[in-house]
Amino acid sequence: MNNPVFLLGLIYLVLIPEAESDEIACPRKVSGKEYGDVTIQCFYSPTPKANKYSRKFCCLQGSRPGRCKQTVVSDSGYASNQFLERIKLVDSRGQSFFTVTITGLLKGDEGTYICGIGPDENGIKGVLSLSVFEDVKVSEEATLLYAELRGSVIFKCNYNEQDATQRKFLCKVTKTGCRDIIDSTGKTDPSYEGRVTADKKVGTFTVKMVQVRNQDAAYYTCGSDNPDEAKDTPSFDLRINEETGIPQGSHLLTPRLGGSLSAQCNYNPKKNYTEKFWCKLEDGVCNLIVKTDGYVKSAYEGTVLIYDNSTSGLMQVLMTNISRKDEGWYWCVMIGEKHDQTSAVQVRISKEDLPGLSGNKFVQVPAGDPAKITCSYPCRFRTAEKYWCRWGNNKCEPMREVEDSQDSQLVTCQTEELVLTIKSVSQKDSGFYWCGVKDGSRYVESITSRLIVVEPSRDVSNINARANFAGGSRNVQVVVTPSSPDVNKSGTITAVVVSVCVAVLVVCAVFLFLRLRQKKNSDLVSVGSYRTNISMSDLDHNTGKENPAVTDLQETDISRFEDSPKTKKKGSRENLDYSCFLINNIGNPNEQVVE
Repeated sequence: MNNPVFLLGLIYLVLIPEAESDEIACPRKVSGKEYGDVTIQCFYSPTPKANKYSRKFCCLQGSRPGRCKQTVVSDSGYASNQFLERIKLVDSRGQSFFTVTITGLLKGDEGTYICGIGPDENGIKGVLSLSVFEDVKVSEEATLLYAELRGSVIFKCNYNEQDATQRKFLCKVTKTGCRDIIDSTGKTDPSYEGRVTADKKVGTFTVKMVQVRNQDAAYYTCGSDNPDEAKDTPSFDLRINEETGIPQGSHLLTPRLGGSLSAQCNYNPKKNYTEKFWCKLEDGVCNLIVKTDGYVKSAYEGTVLIYDNSTSGLMQVLMTNISRKDEGWYWCVMIGEKHDQTSAVQVRISKEDLPGLSGNKFVQVPAGDPAKITCSYPCRFRTAEKYWCRWGNNKCEPMREVEDSQDSQLVTCQTEELVLTIKSVSQKDSGFYWCGVKDGSRYVESITSRLIVVEPSRDVSNINARANFAGGSRNVQVVVTPSSPDVNKSGTITAVVVSVCVAVLVVCAVFLFLRLRQKKNSDLVSVGSYRTNISMSDLDHNTGKENPAVTDLQETDISRFEDSPKTKKKGSRENLDYSCFLINNIGNPNEQVVE
């Protein structure tokens, strides 16, 4: 019992239970850079005792030294969820070693590991500790950015501009490297589409990220295709404040073609926002469409509206007459003195053609007549709250003269109507009217109708059946409201008067035509010193009444004989002689004419 060798061995086993086996040699300590890689290489004895064909593994040590808490990897292909797709074990039997590689190191990977050979930790094993340290350059030089959840943040990259044509970019440091978020050509990572914009100027590249999420918290760096320029580009450490009670708003809207959309934009009602607006993201710029202060882009007049409830912190944006060009990304923007918030909404036309609201999109009515504008809705909206209102830049005034044609006794239906009636319209009634459906405080669907009031004297039936609607943004069909009986009576009288005038004009035209023809057929006759124009038709008329013989003679026209020469034009000598003969014989009805 007093053997010193025995005592030393006992102390060794008691105090150092996690001691390595002689048949395996692993490094005692390994370390790696955060988001980087680390390689662990363990050599084992080629003798049968090590059994190179046995299971190779690596596990995380538990509270008891030398005991596995959880296996992280083995040569069978197994990997724990913590290291899934980040860890790999390769056994090089011919060289008697195996290698464990971990990529995308995280601070949570730190700890004590056991690597060994055999079915469990009781076999041949080696113990090592893994340390993960942050990148010195990033941790010391990165600019700290602090953003609220669903808020926005700006990354400003400065460059020593050497070549303005070189591509600039912002990348996110990930487990596998630095992934480009957006570059100066506009190319955007799909997972950030609609949430980032970039503005490139001389010496700067600015990126704005909106609707930030928890997974956006990371390190970001600015880069350039020019390696010399990229050496001094800044890095950013983005942290997210998760304390927010703002509910989720709209992310994806799929309206039907020709239908409408209703976007919900939530914000913190306790914060003072000086501006709230809705814009469309195009070519890296968000083009303003409508603001809560009443501004409306001319191309969207009558087809867009904002309802803002500052008490509940809900801004709803409604758009009607949706077309293909309305697809894309939109931003709900709230700007304050200290904070701003931006939510991204994608609009995509639905492939399903579900029934929705429909009605007259363009109506013209003479002043003084009644106007009726019809809005048809499918049965799925039968029990919902429906309304008519008059559109304005920052409000829609409810209309009271509304008639709902639904019958409460019906069990099934195809469509029902909601009719807006204005008894006697005037010019002040011209404008846009909205028919819509509500579900509590939420606006579901709506359509726009435009009413044009014309003067009574205007013939509304001749108005072009197509009109430019909403500042040239959409074409809509014209619907003319039938006029009153008085107007029809007036139209009948007008038609009679016009018919009489046309008849008089026809008679006058015939008379002028005959007079011109007589003028053309008149001959210039000289009798002695007297010179006059005598119409042959006048002569025929006079002689026909007083001298029948002359009438017979007049009908004997030498031009009717085939062998006779063509009659010479008026003014020839033959015609002149013949005219003189007729004049000399007028006034003697009883005298016989002998050729």
